[in-house]
Amino acid sequence: MSMTKINWYPGHMKKTKDLIKENMQLIDIVLEVVDARIPLSSKNPDITVFAKNKKRVIVLNKSDLVDKKELIYWKNYFKENNFADEVLEISAETGFNIKELYSIIDKVSAEKKERMQAKGLRKVNTRLMVVGIPNVGKSRLINRIVGKNSAGVGNKPGFTKGKQWVRIKDGLELLDMPGILWPKFESEEVGQNLAISGAIKDEILPIEEIAGILISKMIKYEMWRILKERYKLLDEDKSEIMGEILEKIAFRCKMLNKGESLNIQQAAYTVLRDYRSCKLGKFGLDR
Repeated sequence: MSMTKINWYPGHMKKTKDLIKENMQLIDIVLEVVDARIPLSSKNPDITVFAKNKKRVIVLNKSDLVDKKELIYWKNYFKENNFADEVLEISAETGFNIKELYSIIDKVSAEKKERMQAKGLRKVNTRLMVVGIPNVGKSRLINRIVGKNSAGVGNKPGFTKGKQWVRIKDGLELLDMPGILWPKFESEEVGQNLAISGAIKDEILPIEEIAGILISKMIKYEMWRILKERYKLLDEDKSEIMGEILEKIAFRCKMLNKGESLNIQQAAYTVLRDYRSCKLGKFGLDR
């Protein structure tokens, strides 16, 4: 299925990119948050370039939404391809593995402190930058790390407006940056995955097309049974084109407009919400 081309790059995104480059010289650790459902699609290639000489940590957030085998694969992939010094699966929502993340940060801080004290410096600060594309859970993770709501949290892409310095504890400071996408996605599939996962605002997307692509992926991944049971579909519906499957979902689940016509848009939003809330199973989209 060929999808309408997505190219979302508002002016504030360029400002954020410049802000990251400008502040990188102050930073010791770059903590990049990616969505465990789309670890490759949600990894901004610009960050890899900017953070080249820094200690790099990738956290696979929302790890509770995917299968453990997928997590193991992507942890190995990022380490073997030198995208990061450390890779850790976490859930900013539940707090899973946050203590392990503390340990990684403390280890790097201790190494820097030792180096600086050897040079005669007594007071040493370690500075951590948290980066990632919109809606991967950066602000929620910062709240976990700091232990209080020092960073504003929203469930809409692009909620964090400007850079924020947050003191974690004596000798450790954290710089939160707004979410940043890149001007052109590497492939059509990257744009599709970002759209399905919610990294791009639904309001600006061809929502029925996006939902159709998700259904297509699930059929490809041999997950038709889940769709069938969730939306009361029949086996013969599987051979329909994507738009017609959405019509079947609207019909079987009684999603109707006021004039009794089928509400295809409601069906599309329902499918996407169900995936994002794990009601269609735990699986990622980067294969």
